[in-house]
Amino acid sequence: MNHISRTKSVVVFLLSLLFCGGISLGVTYKIHPATAGSEEDFETIANSLKPGDELVLYGGTYSQTARRSVTAKGTADKPIIIRAAEGQQPLLTHPADRAARYNNIEFVDCEYLTIRGIYFKGGSSGARFIRGHHITFEDCQISHTLNNALTMNSGDCDAFIIRRNHIHHTGLSTRGSTEGEGMYIGGHDGSYITTNTLVEGNYIHHTRGTSSGGNDGVEIKFGSYGNIVRDNVIHDTNIGRKYPGIFVYGGGKGINIVEGNIIWNAGEGIQVVSDAVIRNNIIFNCSATGITAAPHAAVPHVRNVKIVNNTIVNNPRGILFRWEKAERMIFANNAVYCPGSTAIDAAGIEGSIFSANYITGRLVGVTLDGSAFCDGGTIEAAFMAPAQQNYWPRPGSVLTDHADKDFAAGMDFNHTARKPPFDVGAYESQVNSANPGWRIQEGFKANQ
Repeated sequence: MNHISRTKSVVVFLLSLLFCGGISLGVTYKIHPATAGSEEDFETIANSLKPGDELVLYGGTYSQTARRSVTAKGTADKPIIIRAAEGQQPLLTHPADRAARYNNIEFVDCEYLTIRGIYFKGGSSGARFIRGHHITFEDCQISHTLNNALTMNSGDCDAFIIRRNHIHHTGLSTRGSTEGEGMYIGGHDGSYITTNTLVEGNYIHHTRGTSSGGNDGVEIKFGSYGNIVRDNVIHDTNIGRKYPGIFVYGGGKGINIVEGNIIWNAGEGIQVVSDAVIRNNIIFNCSATGITAAPHAAVPHVRNVKIVNNTIVNNPRGILFRWEKAERMIFANNAVYCPGSTAIDAAGIEGSIFSANYITGRLVGVTLDGSAFCDGGTIEAAFMAPAQQNYWPRPGSVLTDHADKDFAAGMDFNHTARKPPFDVGAYESQVNSANPGWRIQEGFKANQ
């Protein structure tokens, strides 16, 4: 049998009786990996948790032959916690012959729940959230899924925090076509939406897809709103199919914010349709475009998009605009450097606002006018070391002090407050001749 311990502090228990009207502050359960015949202890205990309880998993492999489903309902003042023991990494999986039949784990109708530090390896999808609200999913790993890694498309979800997770090597099924999204958030047709959710500081890479469903790094579907996608490192969403690092559809009751992300080796770096702010992102070496801002079959209206202070470098097309009949569109203070290829490919942009974008590369549908679109000069003169993916403005760069103050983002890629006169692109150099922040590389983004 599993080694299971149930601990209550006598002092805490007595104090809770004294000060909380006889209500316990919660129970801590500790489990070790299952032995043959007791593989479902994790699921059994997880489904028995009450508000304030904690389940601690020790390192090793927890393998289950059947569906693994958890419903845990804490409260705002007594959340439930399911976490790894300090310094250890529990791994949840299924036997290889069951991986295609089941998702690794399903969280169903959970509330006020934290999942921390657990490795979910394999399964059809890795972690599927079926409805739920006020859920924190952090410091986990999801990999080697046959389809998607993390999904939130089976019911409305609200107030999630998804942060510092390592998601990689998805969409490995060879039985037929597969999608391999890192995160699939919201229902495709808007029948289920995700709201007020933070997707922050995750590391997502090597997503594979072989169907038209795609292998996006983070995809926020039609109708979902109030979500923030920031400080994620996303690369190689181009295995099998070539899909965006981040795709936000819009069309909901509010906007989504995409900021401070670093993306390379994607199809499109970022694809956006409506109702979004896209700012302070760095995108390079993508196979289709840096940013595609265009209609999509799933979204009825193109509207309300603000794209400011991004750095887009060395893509076949830096920016693709298709804004016919669009409303309230802004493109300002962006550095788009695609020497030898097309920097801007625009159509239907009449009535949209453009200001202080510095451009190197061919132009389609726009011209350099010294105001909306300005000559960016050479890429070597603009950035410190572009060949080494160092896109910090070189001293004397044309990007320095030339942004339009009316559209300047409040912070930069490094979370440094911008001060006038503002810089163009993702960085605000101020008095620094070299980047004082995180260096672009594989792994998690570290902020100052």
